[in-house]
Amino acid sequence: MFTKRIPAALLSLIMVALCLTGCNSPQKAAESTVATAPASSPASEKILKLAVSTPVESLDPLIAGDSVSMGVISNTAEGLFVVDADGKIQPGQCETYDVSADQLTYTFTLRDGLKWSNGESVTAQDFVYAWQRNATSTGNLSEFQYQIEMAAIKNQADVLSKKLPVDQLGVKAKDSKTIVMELEHPVPYLLNLLAFTPWVPVNQAFQTSQGDQFGVTKDNVLFNGPYLISDYKIGGNSVTLKKNPDYWDADNVNVDTIVFQLISDTQQAVMAYENKDVDNVELTGSLVSQYSSNPDFTAILGGYNCYLMINTKVDGLDVPEFRQAIAYAIDRASLCGNVLNNGSVPAHNITMKGLCSNSSGADFTEASGQYFDYDTAKAKELWEKAKAKTKKREITIVYDQEVDFAANACAFIQSALQDTLDGLTVKIEATPKKNRLQLEFDHKYEICLHRWGPDYADPTAILAMYESKHPSNYSQWKNDKFDELYKKANSTDSGNEEARWKDLIECNNICTEQAVCIPLFQTGFAQLTRGNISGHTSHLTGVKCFYKYVKVQ
Repeated sequence: MFTKRIPAALLSLIMVALCLTGCNSPQKAAESTVATAPASSPASEKILKLAVSTPVESLDPLIAGDSVSMGVISNTAEGLFVVDADGKIQPGQCETYDVSADQLTYTFTLRDGLKWSNGESVTAQDFVYAWQRNATSTGNLSEFQYQIEMAAIKNQADVLSKKLPVDQLGVKAKDSKTIVMELEHPVPYLLNLLAFTPWVPVNQAFQTSQGDQFGVTKDNVLFNGPYLISDYKIGGNSVTLKKNPDYWDADNVNVDTIVFQLISDTQQAVMAYENKDVDNVELTGSLVSQYSSNPDFTAILGGYNCYLMINTKVDGLDVPEFRQAIAYAIDRASLCGNVLNNGSVPAHNITMKGLCSNSSGADFTEASGQYFDYDTAKAKELWEKAKAKTKKREITIVYDQEVDFAANACAFIQSALQDTLDGLTVKIEATPKKNRLQLEFDHKYEICLHRWGPDYADPTAILAMYESKHPSNYSQWKNDKFDELYKKANSTDSGNEEARWKDLIECNNICTEQAVCIPLFQTGFAQLTRGNISGHTSHLTGVKCFYKYVKVQ
């Protein structure tokens, strides 16, 4: 076995070597709903107050699917790796790791003295149990089960399908500090994957004792990260984190208290910022222009692509020309500039810019084909072909009622399609996000306004959901050529960067050209952040921010 003993400073360099990727007006009205720092807080205490638009969904790492919940979990329950303010992989609970010459066996060694918040030691078995729990989960606990598959852990397919018991999954605790992971093929993005929320450890005895209450409140979970949850109530408007004095790197954690304040209305959140009740707030719509000259303003390209997710098993929508006509009829530049006005940019590809690059620095999305420039003539031509193949003349687009831009975006799309595609009626329908997700899962929809962000820095973080047997294949699309190339990229070509890159680009182009999921725009991220705060990130992949790297001056 060829081994590498990796000091912390070199982990980011190892990632480059191993990965395919280069990888991701003031009013008092707001005061009544905003949590402020306790009056008794020491003057020297460093407090970070963040406005968030959605509540914590769960503290169980297998249930939490929203960025707020994952941010809270990943900053209170630390995994093997984290991501610093510069986007580089850094060691978390893992001190060193070894990789075999064939890249099929990883040996992770934990730090000395790691502690849970109940005083017990964090052990290798806590990680193995968490991963086995994911592999055997069912129902609402199985959302992240695909991560086991993406990691290509030995025997994962047979374990996930219950053909083998979970103790046959290729992860073992060699001793209390050593984890051995065996893979079926090289996974160039493995360390990036392990920095994501579903891979954090779970204390088996504690989790078992909590039963179905695990993750419901702060008292139903244990913490081993840089922060502890000091205040959180179900249905409450805030979550408060306090610095964990027993964290292995506590001396380098700068911020003492973090308050996540739920303010769903953007205008009200901005009022709270103006009133100095929060230190960071995201901007949308006209507020972007209004504050663009403010010294606290920053704008970056976000990690989500917004699509029209199409159920390709619906009669009529199974016709490629029908879907392609829709794709060409939408003026994405006008949608971004006149409707969204938040820094979002037109998307002509199912993958997003900045997701990953190869060792030569080529961006995957830019290296792929670019599709569906606004072309009404092309849209009309394809529509005529579609009408010859199907009698369908009415479609319904469902969107999340909680997303502030969704109604206006769908109204714009409705108008564009009905103006361009003669005889087509477009209905739009608002529904709670939870219901929209269930509709997609049950395949009981026609078209959904769908937002998808990558969990890790690799094209498979997006392309996986179009593989015909993938549990997140909400489109129900099946293409033998795509499946063949996708399998090849993640098996025989997995250790060959050039071949794998080519395979995945072709996968990307097949899926995009078929308009299985019509790309609309890549989200822009505009925000106001106090000038005395540094290191507050919005990573393109995985967890948005690891707060141990945030500093308040």
